[in-house]
Amino acid sequence: MRKLIGSLFVLFCFFWSSPSVQAAQTLVSTPSGKIVGIENDGISVFKGIPYAKPPLGELRFAPPQRMEPWTKPLEATQYGPTAVQISAREGLPMSEDCLTLNIWTPSRDGNKDNLPVYVYIHGGGYANGTGSEARYDGTSFARNGIVSVSINYRLNAMGFFASRATFDLYGTTGNWGLLDQIMALEWIRDNIQAFGGDPDNVTIGGESAGSWSVSALILSPLAKGLFHGAIMESGSILGAPFSSYYAQGNLQRSMELGGILSSLFNADDSAEGLAKLRRVDPGVLAQFTEFGVNQTRPVPFFLLPVFDGTVLPEDPYNALKSGNFNKVRLLWGYNTDEGSLFAPADTNANQYAMLATQAYGYDKAQTVLERFPVNADNPAFQRTRELLAYNLFTVGMKIYADALSQQGLDVYGYNFDYVSPQDAAAGLGARHAVEIPYAFNTLAAVGLNAPEQQALADEMHARWVNFIKTGEPNTGKSAPSSIDWPRYSAAHPEIMRFNTVVKVEALPHKDDIEFLERTVYGK
Repeated sequence: MRKLIGSLFVLFCFFWSSPSVQAAQTLVSTPSGKIVGIENDGISVFKGIPYAKPPLGELRFAPPQRMEPWTKPLEATQYGPTAVQISAREGLPMSEDCLTLNIWTPSRDGNKDNLPVYVYIHGGGYANGTGSEARYDGTSFARNGIVSVSINYRLNAMGFFASRATFDLYGTTGNWGLLDQIMALEWIRDNIQAFGGDPDNVTIGGESAGSWSVSALILSPLAKGLFHGAIMESGSILGAPFSSYYAQGNLQRSMELGGILSSLFNADDSAEGLAKLRRVDPGVLAQFTEFGVNQTRPVPFFLLPVFDGTVLPEDPYNALKSGNFNKVRLLWGYNTDEGSLFAPADTNANQYAMLATQAYGYDKAQTVLERFPVNADNPAFQRTRELLAYNLFTVGMKIYADALSQQGLDVYGYNFDYVSPQDAAAGLGARHAVEIPYAFNTLAAVGLNAPEQQALADEMHARWVNFIKTGEPNTGKSAPSSIDWPRYSAAHPEIMRFNTVVKVEALPHKDDIEFLERTVYGK
């Protein structure tokens, strides 16, 4: 009897403490149909909601198509598959049927309507990643009165293959992944009120390739009115590898790369060749278009968005300078050591010079090498890291910030400068992507828990929450520092520096950044 009572007591304790028992199902009715999610501790979560038809068969290398409303309740309690890529993320299955989104929202009590919406676009070089990574969990945003959304979109060849055949069919090519993102924003516009969100107060954000996407959507007339604020973390489509593309015929070059890829499967650039390529196993296609692909492969490249005249109708630099873009508020920034992940410590002077030549052409590279010489104080690997950071991230982002501020839009800049003990030991500094769990307040997802790290996360997350809710980072949720974050402008380029001590400072290396803008664009 005592053993029985003891066993019952253990079972009672287990079920009482089990999250699966504490969690309850929640049902919302949307224009797309009824959706069942999970409610737990005041937050409702809906995972794996399809926002477009599966891009299979003839919908591979084609614009996404709207979903028909479903007739039975959709169970949205598990993340959808990741887009096809070489390495699966978060242990999830991969599939071309990947066009899903996830929503975190405060539990509905009738008084939580018209909440601001934050839509996050993951990074990964347009070759890997997923919106369901733990560091993108939107729970903390939801606890602060924001409806948080993360999305999946097509990657590598499935998302960015360009050809004349598809251009002739659809009037666009190579931007399937961007069109997925626009379709997701349209679904959010039409359905987010059912989750308590305000379709007239949507902020989009992303990091790395996600930030490239945000910058592209700022320029796309197809995204007009679908969002009202933007957060760009580390990247724009004015940075490499885009800058040389746009200067030298992006559309034609993208089609040439598509032709090389097609030829590997004995397919030409015709309707018949397109049909043949649509039958190739998606995992095989991903092998040939993965960022960082083995250089011995026949196609050592990765595919990117295309200046097609439709999704991106104008050269981005000219569009920004002429004011032809969606007028939205902007929070933008970068990490101090963005280039450290991309330049090995054994990089030598010849490799550094080669990088400069590839980025700028021979003549301009000589000017760049004179400005940033290799010497005892500045070894080749450090110069390479600096040049990669400028070329990939900061130069293009500053051009965006200047252009939007010159249109009278509210712009706020930052520099993330904190170095964890782990990254310090690895010699990486404040590396690329390290700010993400601080902005999301998801440090536990990446194994960080030091008090100084949580204090920094509290600071950054409060600023992101305020920007999403009010359009500026100072009003609303109290930030630990209480420092006023000034607006950024080309005339007064002040930014917020995030470290254990938070402070306002002038944009670092402004003269070098502007020198490189003149070098690339001649202006």
